[in-house]
Amino acid sequence: MPHAHLETALGDALEDWICSQRRIGLRQSSIAGRRTHIRLFIKWSWDRHITKPEWISRGLMEEWLAWLDEHCTQGGTPYAETSKESMIRSVNAFFGYLLLHHRIDSNPLAGTRLRRCNARSIPLVLDETQILHLLEMPATDDVLGLRDRAMMEVTYCTGMRRGETVGLRITDLIRGGSSIVVHNGKGGKERVVPLGGPAQYWLKRYLAEARPLLLLPDEPSDVLFLTSYGDGFSAGAWGHAVRQYLTKSGVTVKGGPHLLRHACATHMLDHGADLRTIQTLLGHSRVDTTEIYTHVSTGRLSSVHHSTHPRG
Repeated sequence: MPHAHLETALGDALEDWICSQRRIGLRQSSIAGRRTHIRLFIKWSWDRHITKPEWISRGLMEEWLAWLDEHCTQGGTPYAETSKESMIRSVNAFFGYLLLHHRIDSNPLAGTRLRRCNARSIPLVLDETQILHLLEMPATDDVLGLRDRAMMEVTYCTGMRRGETVGLRITDLIRGGSSIVVHNGKGGKERVVPLGGPAQYWLKRYLAEARPLLLLPDEPSDVLFLTSYGDGFSAGAWGHAVRQYLTKSGVTVKGGPHLLRHACATHMLDHGADLRTIQTLLGHSRVDTTEIYTHVSTGRLSSVHHSTHPRG
C-alpha cells in the first residue's frame, strides 16, 4: 500500500493537526508545505516501525536529523540548509500540537540540534543591468508578454513573494493604481506597498490592452493577473514562467520570482534605503530576517567605508 504509513496513529494525528491549522486560519499554501514535510517524517518513522506518537524518542530524532544531513532529494542533490530547516520547523510544530493535546509527554526535538540550520546563506542577487535585461525579455506586443512584463515589474518594484503576486485582486489596487494592498503575506499579515513609475506604466498597459482579452466572456474574474485560460496563476506556474525568461536572458543563476525579490531589497540598500523600510516593504516580522535576506554589496560597502571612515 503506497500510503500505508498514513493509516497509522501518526497519520491520524497529522489529519487532526491539519484541521487545527485550518481552524486558526493558517494559509492553505503554508499548511500544504508543512503537511508534505510531516508526511515525509511519518514515512521515515514508518520505515523504522514507529507508528505512534508516543513511540518517538529523542534518540530517534537525533537519528532523523543525521538522516536529513545525509539524504538527497529525488533529483540526487543534497537537501539545502534552508530546506532542512523548514522540515525541522514543520515537524517541531507538529510535536508542539501533540504535546498541547497530551498525545506525547514531551517534545522529542527539545534540546536537540534544532539550531544547527539557523545560519542562512546570502542569496545570489542579480545586478541592476541583469534585472533590466530580464525585464525586457517578454515580447510586449503580445498579450501574454505584456502580462508577464507587468508581473515582473510589479514584483521587482515591490519585492512581493510569488504567492503574493499571483494572489493579487483588482480591488487590491488603490490610490489610483499607485499602491497595492498585499493580503497573502506570511502569517496572513496585510501591508500596503507603493508602485514606482515603470511598474505603474506596465500595469496600466496590461489592464488596458491585455487583461480584457484574457477575461472569459461568461466567467468574470477579479484576479489581477490572468492566464490564457482566464483564471489565476499558481505559484508554480509563475515560477516556471520567470525561469524561462531567465534562461532566455542568459542568466545562469538558478531561481525564479524570488530573484526579483532579492534584487529589489538589495538594490534599495545599494541606493541608501534603511533596513526598517525594506523590512516593511518585504513583509518581514523581524528586522533580523531582513538582515539575512538582504546583503550590502561590496561596492556599497566600499563606498560607505571610504566616505565615513577617518582613514578610509
